[in-house]
Amino acid sequence: MSDTTKQLLFVVIMAILLLLVVPIFESRTGKSFTELFFGIRKKKRAASGAQTAAKKEPHINNGSKGELTAFVAQLIRFANKYKLRLVAPGTVEYQGKTARLTSILVAPGGMIGIYCLGYGGEIGPGDRENDPWKQHMNGQDTTFDNPVLVCQDQYKLVASAMEAAGIQGSIKIVTVFTNPRATLHSYPASVYTQKRFMEELKGNTALRSGTLDIEKTALALADLANVKKREQEAAKKRSEQKKSGKRR
Repeated sequence: MSDTTKQLLFVVIMAILLLLVVPIFESRTGKSFTELFFGIRKKKRAASGAQTAAKKEPHINNGSKGELTAFVAQLIRFANKYKLRLVAPGTVEYQGKTARLTSILVAPGGMIGIYCLGYGGEIGPGDRENDPWKQHMNGQDTTFDNPVLVCQDQYKLVASAMEAAGIQGSIKIVTVFTNPRATLHSYPASVYTQKRFMEELKGNTALRSGTLDIEKTALALADLANVKKREQEAAKKRSEQKKSGKRR
């Protein structure tokens, strides 16, 4: 028997076997031979693709103290440039409660209380108006306190403290995400990234024109926020740390 005849016979036998085996596979699995052969490969490819996408997602950290300090430094430079005043921290105290404000900018056209958050990644509101906000970062989804509601509470506290102390002038409270790797989606007008907030301040000429006595107002707010006391405590802590370092 020639080699050609042998090869032809082998092909015929394999074809007959396939005709017999394939129906058995299909009847037992409920899937076609194509699905059995190619479907598994597709699933593996899909899973591999998902893993690759997850690996490609950049690693992001929530904000650091350094980023917050850098932001406050920007506010100080802005205030000095336009002869405004910055009360920092803006931890106004009233009836046993303390405001969670990083600072309060005092300008002739009014005051802005600034509530800072260091969350990074993809950020946006919840499904309903009063729901917690959502954060997607490093492949994980988490939630945090609704900043709009937090600022409403901060406004009530600070406005009440100002009224009790006889401080005149309007104030609004805003949220600023200081993390440069925060991306906001569908955010309300009172919520900013650091960059957008600074741009807003620079373009807000109405804020820099008005009749508010900024020196008097800033001093009164600083008293409510116990700024001097906090500065003294911070200086004492730095001195103790310095002494402790020398001993070592």
